[in-house]
Amino acid sequence: MKFIARYATQLLLILILAAGIPASLDAQGGGSPSPSEGMGGSEVMTSSSYRIANLDVIRVTLYVADEVQFKTEARVSQNGTISLPYLGSVEVVGLTMDEVRERLYEPYNRDYYVEPHLDVAIMAYSERFVTVIGKVNSQGPVPFPTEERMYLLEAIARAGGWSNDRLADMRNVTITRTDDEGERQTIQVDARNITARDHPLRDGDLINVPERMW
Repeated sequence: MKFIARYATQLLLILILAAGIPASLDAQGGGSPSPSEGMGGSEVMTSSSYRIANLDVIRVTLYVADEVQFKTEARVSQNGTISLPYLGSVEVVGLTMDEVRERLYEPYNRDYYVEPHLDVAIMAYSERFVTVIGKVNSQGPVPFPTEERMYLLEAIARAGGWSNDRLADMRNVTITRTDDEGERQTIQVDARNITARDHPLRDGDLINVPERMW
């Protein structure tokens, strides 16, 4: 009976996510993920908390006394930099908008302008996605919602949910990812016992829902 109850709860959660309704876990004691959990999921991030990724398009506008001195747009390169007037190549990947402003203010104020005001905005986001394979109804890439985190259950829901033949092995779902040092890691998850905010995903993760072995 405990297994049936867990399965019914899990099925309800998947149906909610598939319908596009945010699943709030506040009543269950679920908290917001820490920054170390990485990006991915149904929790909306504000522009101030978004961290710049490779291939994002950034607009930088510099004002002095409310007069525009320059406005430039640049795509973040694969090595995480943009090119700016006078400064040349500046590393911005992984920074928030506020952190970019702080990084640019000092050299511009010191060497080129008097108390400049900098406006930094995202003009276009790079594509981020995970790939879901195995016993789901729609295998393939699943894009992250813009400026949002995505978690394991949501990715499965966006892949059509568990396969209709009921052979999905929910106990042995795996997440394979490549870390910042280039090492591949595989995490095994019993998806029957997780909540909507467990297992935040990262760009490029591979999720495999194996077939149940009788």
